[in-house]
Amino acid sequence: MTNKKLIISFIILLLISQLNYIYAEEDIRDTNLLNQSTIKKKLLKAHFIDVGQADSTLIQLPNNQNILIDGGNNSDASLIIRYLNNLHIKKIDYLIATHPHEDHIGGLDDIINNFKINKVYMPKVSHTSQSFKDLLLSISNKGLKINAAKAGISLLDDNKLHIKIIAPIKNYYEELNNYSVIAKITFDKTSILFTGDTESEVEKELLDTNYNLEADLLKVAHHGSNSSTTKSFLKKVNPKYAVISVGKNNNYGHPTKSTLRKLQQEDIKVFRTDKQGTIVAISNGKSISFNKKELSTKDSKLIDSPLKITKLDLKKELVIIKNSSNKKLDISNWKLISLRGKQEFIFPKGTVIRPGKNLTIVSGRRAKKAKGQIVWTKKYIWNNQGDFAQLYNSKNQLVSEY
Repeated sequence: MTNKKLIISFIILLLISQLNYIYAEEDIRDTNLLNQSTIKKKLLKAHFIDVGQADSTLIQLPNNQNILIDGGNNSDASLIIRYLNNLHIKKIDYLIATHPHEDHIGGLDDIINNFKINKVYMPKVSHTSQSFKDLLLSISNKGLKINAAKAGISLLDDNKLHIKIIAPIKNYYEELNNYSVIAKITFDKTSILFTGDTESEVEKELLDTNYNLEADLLKVAHHGSNSSTTKSFLKKVNPKYAVISVGKNNNYGHPTKSTLRKLQQEDIKVFRTDKQGTIVAISNGKSISFNKKELSTKDSKLIDSPLKITKLDLKKELVIIKNSSNKKLDISNWKLISLRGKQEFIFPKGTVIRPGKNLTIVSGRRAKKAKGQIVWTKKYIWNNQGDFAQLYNSKNQLVSEY
């Protein structure tokens, strides 16, 4: 009887082990199928995190590596950390601090303290702010080194995945924003251009290089300020989509109507964090999709006119209006408005712009009257931190914005 029980027990154990082997084989097959599916459906995801009037972008690469570009303001650190934790991210392979303004590096020290960091890239420029000192301290405490971010550096050059830094180009700029790291990520047939707070000076420099600037998605520079996104640069990049990281009801007038107008004129689909929250762009290597619908940039207030504001230089205190028609146009009693300062200039009687010609309106202490140039005032009008101009006709109809 005892022998029979032993034999039966042995048979039961044998059957159980066989069943366990079968189930294990099924699990392996299921996992393999899942892995194969994941391989077939490798994606690149760019998370433009809503950090208000600041910048922070997480890029999940199809090779399972992660990039973090900027870390918002100091107060944004916990939000970004929570966002990364929710995605089960443990390691940041490439951390890029585009330039040392607080709204781009403020939260990076806490982020470095909370995640494993592989490489840190920063432009060769320093700052006296506490945020910059805190960032350097966190890098030092982690035993990390700073890799100089400059044009020509390749972070990754794989078969279908390429990451290249294309700016800063020079070693010195007067404006801190122009040290911004510009990086282009290409995944198979799709590409994204990240621009930091780069201004028109660097955009012009890039146009004179041999870099391929074309990208499907443009991260609009400097929160949509007038200082960036020139028409020539926009045409060269030729994006289908644009994302603007910007704070709701911010004090800078970002994004400016001029920038939105340029995006609209190029038929670019626009996404904004101030209106839509965090924007996620998803590339399968062939096309890019989004977690939100694009916004309308149409503005029916503008009337058709051959007169357009073609330039607003905040530092030089000048505005240029061009007459693109074949006849002279009288703009007596028209008005030019500075929206930030809410100041207006009424064009005096007899002000005429000849066919195909420009009229320059200057202001500030050094403003002088000249051929094709009139003086608004000897006072300073335009806000260098961000301003935009509007031109109204004598019937108070909006004709042009910049």
